[in-house]
Amino acid sequence: MLILAKLTEALLPLAYCAAVAMYAMAFLRRDERAQRWGRPAAMVALVVHSLLIFALTMHHGHCLVYTPFELMTMLSYTITLTYVVVELATGERGTGVFFLGLALVFQTVSSMFGPGVESAPPNPLLFDNNVGLHIAAGLFGYTGFAMSAVYGALYLLLYHEIKSNRFGALYNRLPSLGLLQRMGELSALMGLLFLSVAIVIALVALPGILPTFSYSDPKLIVEFAIWGLYAGTLLARYLLRLDGRKVMILSLIGFFGSVLSLTVINALLSGFHKFS
Repeated sequence: MLILAKLTEALLPLAYCAAVAMYAMAFLRRDERAQRWGRPAAMVALVVHSLLIFALTMHHGHCLVYTPFELMTMLSYTITLTYVVVELATGERGTGVFFLGLALVFQTVSSMFGPGVESAPPNPLLFDNNVGLHIAAGLFGYTGFAMSAVYGALYLLLYHEIKSNRFGALYNRLPSLGLLQRMGELSALMGLLFLSVAIVIALVALPGILPTFSYSDPKLIVEFAIWGLYAGTLLARYLLRLDGRKVMILSLIGFFGSVLSLTVINALLSGFHKFS
């Protein structure tokens, strides 16, 4: 497994570079060959990344969520996986360069600096599979929300450009408003599903594992609020036909709440989410 891990870790940045190059040429030059080979290149990068995560997980014996650089490779993977799913569902490839470029940055940092990052062993509680699954599901959830926010920001920029009768680079390069909205909604739905899994694990399994667990923990409360915002937004969209612009704005609000949950609340107010 160690050999497989080293091989895939060396190949992965190259696979991402190839995919980003294809999407960049398709976006900037409208190159037909790049448009044709972009998705296969992204799929190859995803397969190599899956093999890397499998090899590292088997070698270390725990989910890759316990050091900053393990989290970076997982974040890179979740961004790529979520984007590929959204692209397959919508058929639109115009935003791939943004998301795969971000994934490349995270994975390159992880590959370059990961081996020497563990100066001390992680908290033994983190080796419990339920804790690892909770963290991993939350990571997938927040990745979906981040992607939905990017789509939302692109939607609002393009919407403003169209309303102002300015038909420049954004109008010529980005997908239509309808497709941006659909991709943003699919990303938000994926994020909501994964966050639901994280919350269920927190409520069912963690009370018996973490001695400091509390149902009144601020981070848990904020996660419920974020879950409610996204669930309410998606329901309003499909049941009440909520305007697309309002959906994108609410998605951005939900993402900022997610960032607040991961940073300020987690660092200053949360109790059982401090594992170090």
